[in-house]
Amino acid sequence: MKRLLALGAVVVLALAGCSDKKDTGGGGQSNGDAVALLTDVKKTIDDAASVHIVLTGRDLPDNAQTLASGDGVATHAPAFKGKLTVRSAGAPIDAQVVAVGSKVYAKLSFTPSYIELPPSQLASLGAPDPAILLDPAKGLTAVLPTMKDPKIKGETREGAKVLTEVTGSVQGKDLQGIFPKAPADQDFPSTFKIDKDAKQLVSATITGPFYSGATSSYDVTLDKYGEKVEITKP
Repeated sequence: MKRLLALGAVVVLALAGCSDKKDTGGGGQSNGDAVALLTDVKKTIDDAASVHIVLTGRDLPDNAQTLASGDGVATHAPAFKGKLTVRSAGAPIDAQVVAVGSKVYAKLSFTPSYIELPPSQLASLGAPDPAILLDPAKGLTAVLPTMKDPKIKGETREGAKVLTEVTGSVQGKDLQGIFPKAPADQDFPSTFKIDKDAKQLVSATITGPFYSGATSSYDVTLDKYGEKVEITKP
């Protein structure tokens, strides 16, 4: 009987040990590992000559002026060339956009040529001056080093790539460069998917009260790092 009790105790302890290992998550990696990974990713983007960026909004309120989507190439000139879609009272407005320095030019579906838009007008629509998307202090990478409580959640496969997921919260004040209407005092739960081998941010999802009275999400994908692109005034 004593032997059976001893054996039972060993089994219980072994199972408890296995349970402890399962609860650690993220392969036992610490917050420091997540911070180091985010730092590497920021450096890769900050050093890249250009990045192709696609942005898509979800659960946007119909009664607000919102940034619905964007698709284009940004450089550190700073400059941007691509397409932005904003929604006003639920109706989409598409525009071909070129931003060079502090000037933004847009060609709407009902205009025969590009017209200059002040960045403040874009901000009122919930859209940034797209030339700053790669700005180290105001653009996409600005949110990475200030992410609250970052953790490595695990790995996920997308096609041939195995990506590392980092979760945490982004502060609204750090989002205002790219989402002008984001409340500064709010936290936005976020997930970043990273190619560790290339040290590249592949995608991000940021969720929160971008607009009053609604919880919306933005999905962002990044690729074509470092391609030579020349963007000039249209």
